[in-house]
Amino acid sequence: MSASKITLNILVGTMVAIWCGNFLVLKVCLREMPAIGLSAFRVIGAALILLPILLLSRSRHGFRGLGATDYLIFCKLAVLGLILNQTLFIAGLQHSTAAHTAIVVTFGPLFTVLFAWFRKQESLSPRRLLGMLVSMCGIVLLNFDDHFALQKGYLLGDLLTLTGSMAFAYYTVLSKSAVASYGPVRATALTYIAGAILFLPVGLPIIASANWSGMKWTTTVAFVYVAVVSSVLAPLIFYYALRRMSASSLASLTYLQPVVTTIASVMLLSERLEINFVTGAALVMIGVVLSRQRSERLQSAEVRG
Repeated sequence: MSASKITLNILVGTMVAIWCGNFLVLKVCLREMPAIGLSAFRVIGAALILLPILLLSRSRHGFRGLGATDYLIFCKLAVLGLILNQTLFIAGLQHSTAAHTAIVVTFGPLFTVLFAWFRKQESLSPRRLLGMLVSMCGIVLLNFDDHFALQKGYLLGDLLTLTGSMAFAYYTVLSKSAVASYGPVRATALTYIAGAILFLPVGLPIIASANWSGMKWTTTVAFVYVAVVSSVLAPLIFYYALRRMSASSLASLTYLQPVVTTIASVMLLSERLEINFVTGAALVMIGVVLSRQRSERLQSAEVRG
């Protein structure tokens, strides 16, 4: 394996670890701030960090100016990947468990396959369709208890998370062309800056009214993790990897999240595991693995890249 491949694998592994930690950390932050405010905090905080990074990169490498079409692209990415995805994801987490949410998020790569197929980036085979069907059965099973009665307590949260995953899937597919045109640093920074501008009117009053002085230090660390690690470092790695992998291959790495998140949530958050959860999670995992088949065109393109 080449040094570049090893570096890419290490970075992608780091990104997945950050994603897993995000489920647990957000649970802590939600005790102090509602979902919309927490989403705004993530985006605005990340934008403030990314802005000087963008300016530094511009002074070193130079960038072409942005036109009306460019602004529209980054506003679309911000709405899909930041406003819709993050708000729905955090709201879903608020109404469900960390382990539940991690499983539902895993369904996202199947949406990515559909959107990539629609934009003629990838093929849609019978195997992938079977994988989607199996994963859908798994998600339905997650919302039943041991006696196969519907658990209404988690249903709303899972539906919110599933909708957010759909938004992130389309964001991933659109980002593939954006990162090719603008580069990972610029694409990340401009997306978050656009998101921060859109979030400011609603989010800033909520952030300002939070009891920052009365927070425990562990909660403060959680907010720093959310704004810096999961909202700056992880997206930079995401865009870097997206330049070297297909959208669905990168998105499918989310199937690693439930394993780590579930173990951590049981140990740290005292969440319970039931037989229907284990069975449903297994079906989702099987479906995602089945859906990972890629078109020959994209495989050869990745080899050339």
